[in-house]
Amino acid sequence: MSDESTVGRVTPYEVVFGEARFAEQEFPAIAEEAKRRGVSVWRYDRFTLLERVSALLAEVLLEEAGPAAVDQHLQILYHAYHFWCAGCSLYAFEAPVVRSLIESAPDLGGWSFRIPQPSLYVELPKNLFWAQVTEDEPPEPVDGMFVAREPDQPIAELELLIVLGIRSERPGFSVAGLRLEPGRARELDEAAAFQSNIPGADLAGLYSLQRYSEAAVLALRTLWYIDACPAACERVRGGGVPEFPGHGGPTALDHVRVSLIEGSCQ
Repeated sequence: MSDESTVGRVTPYEVVFGEARFAEQEFPAIAEEAKRRGVSVWRYDRFTLLERVSALLAEVLLEEAGPAAVDQHLQILYHAYHFWCAGCSLYAFEAPVVRSLIESAPDLGGWSFRIPQPSLYVELPKNLFWAQVTEDEPPEPVDGMFVAREPDQPIAELELLIVLGIRSERPGFSVAGLRLEPGRARELDEAAAFQSNIPGADLAGLYSLQRYSEAAVLALRTLWYIDACPAACERVRGGGVPEFPGHGGPTALDHVRVSLIEGSCQ
């Protein structure tokens, strides 16, 4: 069942980079190398070839890790780096907002796909969305998604990283990355979107986030709401350094709590 009271949880960024010194030492070195070599850090293929990225990957990855694990860690590093560069912008959505965005689809026809920062993390209500990374694995609760987009590029694609499976008995989490062209937004809506096949999902009010189209549509609707409904966004101070960053406590990051407001948005 969905836990609709837990808003502003510890982020995947904090789970991986719990000690601020780690990111503060490594990420500036990545930025310096990219600048020195004239490499765009927004190009994923170029970012992953940087020497500092390879060195950092070696620190966080187990020696026996296979290609899939390497790719997942590279995606995490890519999004964590941009999240850090953008000031660790966290938007924590209350459940009524997300339910409204699912049940009453907003009209995105006139929206210009603005996002408040080049990178941010959208925290979804706990245990409200479920997905599988692979077909042979059981569904996992979706924690949220990293969103990154190169600034000052109107036609730039959105890079998304869905984060699943953050729970107390597990040290890490799963990820699934996808790329979204803003021009495709109107092609993605499907009649059966977000319908979960988990037994009892309807009664519990749970949603699926299994298909590419579902993840893309949810990302666009949440980003639209942030942009169109500034009155719904309340800045909240972080809860200090969490003692157990992987155990679902409050985030140490300052963040924005996103609530459902009465009436129409701008």
